[in-house]
Amino acid sequence: MFARLATADGIYYLSELGDEAIHDWGRVHDYFHEFVLIDRSAGQITLIVAADD
Repeated sequence: MFARLATADGIYYLSELGDEAIHDWGRVHDYFHEFVLIDRSAGQITLIVAADD
């Protein structure tokens, strides 16, 4: 993950997607952090999902 963060051209933090995007078990964790990394030179898009536990 750290290597992808270091080489990313763009890092985007996804905002709250609303209740319609929550899975039935999605309320098990209180907070989620979702990042999209774009590395144009490698042709990669990476989704990082982290939860506060």
